[in-house]
Amino acid sequence: MKKMNVLMKSLMVTATLFIVSCNNDDSIECPEAITGELTTTETAFAGSWVLTGLDAEDAIDITDDNTENPSTDIFAQYTECQRDLVYDFVDNRNYVFKQAQSATDCEGKQSLTGTWSLTDKVLAFVSGCSTQTIEIEVAETDDVFTYEALVNIREVSGLIKNTKVTFTFEKVQA
Repeated sequence: MKKMNVLMKSLMVTATLFIVSCNNDDSIECPEAITGELTTTETAFAGSWVLTGLDAEDAIDITDDNTENPSTDIFAQYTECQRDLVYDFVDNRNYVFKQAQSATDCEGKQSLTGTWSLTDKVLAFVSGCSTQTIEIEVAETDDVFTYEALVNIREVSGLIKNTKVTFTFEKVQA
């Protein structure tokens, strides 16, 4: 469960993150939802994107299997429920980020909704009272995107390691 929460938090606090907190003193304004027609690039990008890879720069052991077996393939060390992450980018600018929704018998199912845009290589999100941007690389085939982030990962030994992680998402073909 802790690993799943770390993954969800890592995904939502990646790359360039700017959070504006809502409070009652009216001195801080929450960002407006992203609106407007999709560009041609955004229309092609819209759809469901499934997490298919988490590759760390440093070898890390997060499996509690009584064997020291560090690996850079973080995705392989996660359970089915932890790997079950999907972005649904809708053509009306809404998005849903879902965790542990498709895998069976998962605890900690979560979802986050908001609006999105894609300009050049910058994917922007507005959700609640926060804005997040990540710089992505879209494959020439337009069916894979990746981004990198520095992430703190707790190894099975308890040691927290800061490493660069590449997140890979593949587009679900309808």
